[in-house]
Amino acid sequence: MDFRQIQYFIAIAEDLHFNRAADRLQITQPALSKQIASLEKMLGVQLLFRTKRTVELTHAGQTFLRQARQLVHQREKAIEITRRTGSGDIGHLTISFTKTATQTVLPSLLRQFLQRYPKVEIDMIELATEAQVAALNQNAVDLAFLHPPIDQRGLQVHPILKESFVAVLPLDHSLGQRSAVSIEALANEPLIIHPRKEGPALYDGFLQVCQASGFQPKIIKESISLQTRLCFVAAGIGITFVSDRFQSLVGKNVICRPLKNCPVFLEFGAAWRQRSTNPALLNATKILDKLLATAKL
Repeated sequence: MDFRQIQYFIAIAEDLHFNRAADRLQITQPALSKQIASLEKMLGVQLLFRTKRTVELTHAGQTFLRQARQLVHQREKAIEITRRTGSGDIGHLTISFTKTATQTVLPSLLRQFLQRYPKVEIDMIELATEAQVAALNQNAVDLAFLHPPIDQRGLQVHPILKESFVAVLPLDHSLGQRSAVSIEALANEPLIIHPRKEGPALYDGFLQVCQASGFQPKIIKESISLQTRLCFVAAGIGITFVSDRFQSLVGKNVICRPLKNCPVFLEFGAAWRQRSTNPALLNATKILDKLLATAKL
């Protein structure tokens, strides 16, 4: 069925006059009659009852008019939705993140993005870095806030900041008497750290720093969960480390001290697939660029 035939039929059904409908459609009356006859032949029913002076809709014609109007509306809606999706005005965006993102750029990004694109549906998933990389490669996530270095194959990585570490100690620990803790002071201390599989570069970098200081670190527990690590510290089981940005979040059951002359930093950045065709992602990265150009993180 030619969609023009549907539009022609609606025009005639509204005017109930072939000549007026033909003038409105800017075609000749014989051409219009031919198109309607072809439509009726294709449908196998008579849509219009015609005399020399009048045009009336048959019962089938009345039914087809209702359906035809719905088709035209659906077509216009489909065109509008497709265009708005192509521009990123509507659509879907999945963002994954680590806790650093919630303390830095993510709240402002979400606020500005939703102000400009309120019709875009956003999903948020908190994931460790390696899980985010896997989600990006599986097209499960559009935009990730994670901790490089990572396997960048097929990904665009945008560095955002570097964070220093602080040691988190039990309240009664002797190292708490110092203004800062040296790496050497950790030689005989039980340590609770993030698993290697979730950040191999950071894990290996810490081991190398300890080994360069003349000792093999005594790692007694590993946990992805910051709260779990802090709980172990509060119980007096060992020492852990957090970004200096999170000192205010560790609670009153532990104390934080800067790490003296520690060359290991926690990198933080954004990543997305290089070949992503999601317009909402493009709009989000444009806002991110502007935020980073003006924000003090």
